[in-house]
Amino acid sequence: MKKIIIAAMSAIMLLSSTSAFGWGQKGHDVVAAIAEQHLTKKARKAISEILDGKSIVYYSSWMDNIQNSPYWENGYNKTKTWHYANVDKGETYQSMAKNENGDVITGLEFLTKELTENYDNLTDSTRADYVKMIVHMVGDMHCPMHAGRLSDRGGNGTKVKWFGQNTNLHSIWDSKMIDSARKWNYSEWVEQLDRTDKKFKKNVMRGTYEEWFKETVEGAASIYEYVEDMGKENPNLSYQFVYDFSDLLEDRLVVGGYRLAYVLNMIFG
Repeated sequence: MKKIIIAAMSAIMLLSSTSAFGWGQKGHDVVAAIAEQHLTKKARKAISEILDGKSIVYYSSWMDNIQNSPYWENGYNKTKTWHYANVDKGETYQSMAKNENGDVITGLEFLTKELTENYDNLTDSTRADYVKMIVHMVGDMHCPMHAGRLSDRGGNGTKVKWFGQNTNLHSIWDSKMIDSARKWNYSEWVEQLDRTDKKFKKNVMRGTYEEWFKETVEGAASIYEYVEDMGKENPNLSYQFVYDFSDLLEDRLVVGGYRLAYVLNMIFG
């Protein structure tokens, strides 16, 4: 009986955590590694000092990993909803009722303000935590299902098959899509994606968190529409889906990386 209870608790913990996770480890590493290549010297030095010499890639999934840890119990459980914002079909971020605990936009706005306007009053450990959170959350903001519908819990309630295996739409965009699109490690993804021209970088490395999130909402809407147009319950997604959405995947990763660099450079110079 004890084993059954433990197994059930583990399953519940897994279910609750996956609803908040954005890119898997590889996706977050890609975003952080691209950003790292576009930091100013001043920002790179400041961040290195704050993180005790560790890179932002090292901490790219820290915000996921702290769940069910002492960090979580000591106040960071309030950030559980800061990985995403839900937007239902026909709605906008502005028209949706806001989560009282915050979301990815309000969370990033708070962290950015604290590190720019209240920096001297923060402890060293709080500064480090806030940097780690920004690294993760900018990545999450560019993951399509983190702008998914509230009605299906960001794609968790949309049941599909992935190459014949039962899963859900959210899980596909956490890690299955990136793992299926290319058999590259994260550094190979960075090498291949970070080849855009200066004009492209300039165009995407500006704007507000809300404007960036709107793009992710549009990407999520295209995914929902694609699945709904298949006209099947629990449709099987495979090679054609990967082909059709590879451009969106690559865009979200590389743009997320450039914008993370933009945010960190804005804060630290």
